[in-house]
Amino acid sequence: MDFSGAVSLLGRSSTDTEVQALMSRLAILRQPELVLDENDGSVLNAQDWLLNKKLGVELGFEARAHLLGQEIEDPKNEPMLLTQIYFYCEHYDVGPYQGSLPAGLVASDSRISARDRLAAYESTRRSYTRDTWELPQFQLIIGYANGGTNIGFVSCQLRPPPMPADYDDAALVPSTPSIMAALGKKLSDPGLRLLFSPLRLEQNLEVDDGGLVGRFEKHLGLFLHFRYMKGGRDLALTHVLFYREYEADGARWPGALPNGLHFDDSPEVVFRKIPAEPIKHYDEEFTGDATWKFPEYTLQVLYSTMRNYILRVQASAPGVLPIA
Repeated sequence: MDFSGAVSLLGRSSTDTEVQALMSRLAILRQPELVLDENDGSVLNAQDWLLNKKLGVELGFEARAHLLGQEIEDPKNEPMLLTQIYFYCEHYDVGPYQGSLPAGLVASDSRISARDRLAAYESTRRSYTRDTWELPQFQLIIGYANGGTNIGFVSCQLRPPPMPADYDDAALVPSTPSIMAALGKKLSDPGLRLLFSPLRLEQNLEVDDGGLVGRFEKHLGLFLHFRYMKGGRDLALTHVLFYREYEADGARWPGALPNGLHFDDSPEVVFRKIPAEPIKHYDEEFTGDATWKFPEYTLQVLYSTMRNYILRVQASAPGVLPIA
């Protein structure tokens, strides 16, 4: 059976008649739903996955409010949108998909031939262990099997809407070099206080884990952590975290990133821009991170191994380990 045309349904509600017809063709009886805490009814997971193992097709749904970075006010009636479709060609414990694949791909395509087929979108490609392209209607991700000699899966994913920092808020942020230069400085330092005064740091500090934090993730994609450094009696700026939109349930950091990085850099580009050997490097199924130690700071980059872009950049003061 051919399900390649289902990609035209991305972004539609699970209750849409065509989405329901798709689920019927896939013999999927269960409706997508939020995972709620049994005790207080809070949302534990805003996504749901429905898989037909025999046909090799999986549908991913996400709460509309969650996709838009909003609070889910009525979990029981929250619309679930079709946001991802997986076509499994060679995947553990899932039967191979036998229909046509999007973008003219075929299951036997090697990494080289898949890139050739998608040459029209070469300028959008981000690569690492997988390849990601930005097509007009969706993001297309290919996971390869057998050393890149054939396709393991094709995933078509709805692009999350952009969430830039508010223009007025963005105008207040200090420059990234000045923030980096403040690492290790005491909270009582007049220069540090002046630097962050436009953000009203004093009014936004909260007690956290033996120190203080400045939480600006929602509107600015910025997090500041003040701790007692080894042997010190005064709180100092030990960690700065710059977030991509949604990564901390908020806006994207509007300023530059350290070391000439950009949020849309693929892991391949990250390692080209920072050619030094990382002191730590670990990849998982969906994310990876690498840490470098420089004289002025320690830098950690968290990235997606699916969409192949940076999720978060963390800088810590000399001699201080990253938070996570």
